[in-house]
Amino acid sequence: MRQMWRKMSYAEKDYVIGGFVTAVGTAIVSHQSCKILMSDQSETHTSSSLVTQQLLFQSMKFAGALAAKRHDRDCNNFEAVQRELLTRRLKENCETAYGRDYGFSALLAQEDVVEAFRASQPITTHPHYQGYVERIASGEAKVLNASAETMLAATSGTSGHRALLPNTKDMSSTFFVRGIMVVFDAVAKSLPDALQLQKTVKLAFAPSWSETEGGLRVGPNSSGPKDKSFKRLLSLYSTPMAGYEIEGDEPAAMYVHALFAARDRNLGIIEANFVSLPERMLRLLATDGDRIADDLAAGKLDSEIAARLPEKIVKRLNSELGGGDKERADQVRQAVREANEKGGHSLALLLWPKLKLILSNATGAFADYASRLQDGMAYGVPILSTVYAASEGLIGVSLHPGLKGDSHYCLVPRAMFFEFLPLASPDAPAQKTLLAHELTPGEDYELVITNLGGLYRYRLGDVVKLVKFHGGAPVVEFRYRQGQLLNLRGEKTSEPQLSSAVRAGLPGLPVHEYTSMEMVEGTTPHYLVLVESEGELPANASESLEAALCEANPVYATWRGKRAIGPCELKRVKPGAFEALRRQRVAEGTSPQQLKVSRVLRDKSHLQLLLDLSDNV
Repeated sequence: MRQMWRKMSYAEKDYVIGGFVTAVGTAIVSHQSCKILMSDQSETHTSSSLVTQQLLFQSMKFAGALAAKRHDRDCNNFEAVQRELLTRRLKENCETAYGRDYGFSALLAQEDVVEAFRASQPITTHPHYQGYVERIASGEAKVLNASAETMLAATSGTSGHRALLPNTKDMSSTFFVRGIMVVFDAVAKSLPDALQLQKTVKLAFAPSWSETEGGLRVGPNSSGPKDKSFKRLLSLYSTPMAGYEIEGDEPAAMYVHALFAARDRNLGIIEANFVSLPERMLRLLATDGDRIADDLAAGKLDSEIAARLPEKIVKRLNSELGGGDKERADQVRQAVREANEKGGHSLALLLWPKLKLILSNATGAFADYASRLQDGMAYGVPILSTVYAASEGLIGVSLHPGLKGDSHYCLVPRAMFFEFLPLASPDAPAQKTLLAHELTPGEDYELVITNLGGLYRYRLGDVVKLVKFHGGAPVVEFRYRQGQLLNLRGEKTSEPQLSSAVRAGLPGLPVHEYTSMEMVEGTTPHYLVLVESEGELPANASESLEAALCEANPVYATWRGKRAIGPCELKRVKPGAFEALRRQRVAEGTSPQQLKVSRVLRDKSHLQLLLDLSDNV
């Protein structure tokens, strides 16, 4: 063979090589074509978008597998990677204003940088950084970070106040490379048939951004329609770009999401930051399904919705509908009618028989939404919680996500430097944090983090339970937010305890939403619990909820026995009250994508809004 090759002319060799390349190329194209033909496909795909999605998913699967291997390697060397991360952060930022104020250069000269850091640096909360953030906002460089900030991220305000936190390019790239890529691999392994050539309804909304004096963007740091990366993935989504450009009218934007999702019988995935958004979309389809079907039949956006939107956006949306589709309109009407005859049961699969999953955070306070969905409108549809993140950055990834939203998260070694505050005495003067190797499985801890955005030994406010270790990395269950505790006398009733009490104390009553507040003025301190339910409250509802609270939290029961805390007060609000509160919070600046229902209210105006819409008014 070698002799034959040597005897060939250059022209003959070129011919042979060309034939080989052509054969390989043909084989690859043929293989990819077969994959495309055998995959479930969205009816709204074009040939170009089909190929784009196929190539993107293939490359993501390959890159995701590599990212998962890197993650595992880092977890096996968790302590060393964490030490390296902290040292690098101190070196990079020793000449920043904060680094000079807190002696980072001196820390780096110590034999054990980690212990020197923990011994000398204060445990911090957001007020500690207020002055530094104001300097960044004014345009000053190298205040908290040596590299330039990309924006100031506004938190959701669930715990009572909205904070502004520096965001850096390093945070964003880490979120994608060490977060999204790893969980793409996890989803591919958990549900191998999920990643086909079907479109996703991505429930994202145009962010409301402002600008600081120094020209820095202020707003949510979750991925949104105005991001360049978002636009590159638009062909994967059922909603056209015009739908993502709707500003200042989140209900109208949600209607457009539902309309274009309903248009695609072969929709594959429903995606949102939090599982409360898919529930809202499905509830909208259950109530306004006929209206949406009318739009599909006419090939035209509903006139009432259209009147609220700019004319240019309406024209583009109508164009994207591509004319009337009476057949699909009839299918939507039939699906909604059949589901509503069963109380909404199985609506998702009746609308989209090939729906593969709901990709949304359903842990912690969102577990109730996931439970309701899987018992009702999304019966039979897996719900996957894959990423644990906050405005402060990526925290953890789910390597083996459950199919009911019940995930545990492996802390990402290169995303943050992690410390853990035991809950036994979180307010003690001499607080001592623990490192990963000092943790006890089954115990709860508050996370203290040093992130990639200039926060050092920062009390995140998240309480997690250590489940196990992956290599040396803690695998945790999100429990609750410290700011969402009911705490009149030190009883510290948590979100899970309140949720458990509402379920146990109001059995058989469909509760759509609930919240609470500490009542301390003019009477014996007590809890006020507000619920939005389908039916009237039973006559003994307050007493039943009180008994359930005592069962859920024995410390609360002790204080009740001493009469230091009064009996809980229960009120039912009218249907739509929590939606009104949602609109109010969006109007105040909270991003719809970040918005969570506060299970403990801290704002009296929010309480008053609900009270004005209660049955007692």
